[in-house]
Amino acid sequence: MESKPAQNIQDTFLNTVRKDKSPITIYLVSGVKLTGKIRSFDKYSVLLENNSQEQLIFKHAISTVVSGRMGGGHGEPKSDFRTSSSSPQPVSPGSSAASPSSNVAEVAGASSTR
Repeated sequence: MESKPAQNIQDTFLNTVRKDKSPITIYLVSGVKLTGKIRSFDKYSVLLENNSQEQLIFKHAISTVVSGRMGGGHGEPKSDFRTSSSSPQPVSPGSSAASPSSNVAEVAGASSTR
């Protein structure tokens, strides 16, 4: 019996938003919020472009990725995709930007060992 190879959800998601050039927001386990478009990714990192600047983000530091085309998530309004020209701003744990479900993801991401 021939079995299908397992679908890698992470790669499928990242490749779709890369091809569509969709704006995304990446939340790091430290609470920092990054916005931009995915230029490339591999097993360990994501290359994010914002205002013609590139940032290499290591996947072990990522808590959540929110796609603009899917809308909402992580406590953000659906149409709230700003592109900041300044350095990333941390999201404080008690702020309204973090929803209860996102706190679970952040805690799980922060406590995982790699």
